[in-house]
Amino acid sequence: MFLFLNKKENIISEIKIKLNKAPTDLKDTRQVAFYAARLADDKKAEDVEVVDIMSLQDIADYVVISSAATAPQLKAIAAHIENSLSDLGMEPAHKEGRYGDKWFLLDYIDFVVHIIQDEAREFYNLEELWTDATFIPEPEWQKGHQ
Repeated sequence: MFLFLNKKENIISEIKIKLNKAPTDLKDTRQVAFYAARLADDKKAEDVEVVDIMSLQDIADYVVISSAATAPQLKAIAAHIENSLSDLGMEPAHKEGRYGDKWFLLDYIDFVVHIIQDEAREFYNLEELWTDATFIPEPEWQKGHQ
């Protein structure tokens, strides 16, 4: 009985943490992109970047880029983001990548999430595509919703 209560309390605690970090307005693309970045950070993603590309391209408003050291970490980050956003009723319109790949892409139309293994990120250098874009500083996307 005691173990069951502890497990139940842990689940409730995890839900409260997720909801506390979640954006209150799912139509606010900026806040949802920030949330995706925080979710990547939760799984120890490295070099998380949120890039505002709204004024440069029509493909999306924001791009979230993060790195993973290993394939299992890459899969864990992608699953965490996808599952957490799914809990809020958001599903990717398109996704690319599978276990063993070096790159996962989750396309939510207004923002796109790239999770890339370190060596692939260095090789493709996505940040170079958006040198004229606004890179949002980590303290800003870490704040959560206001």
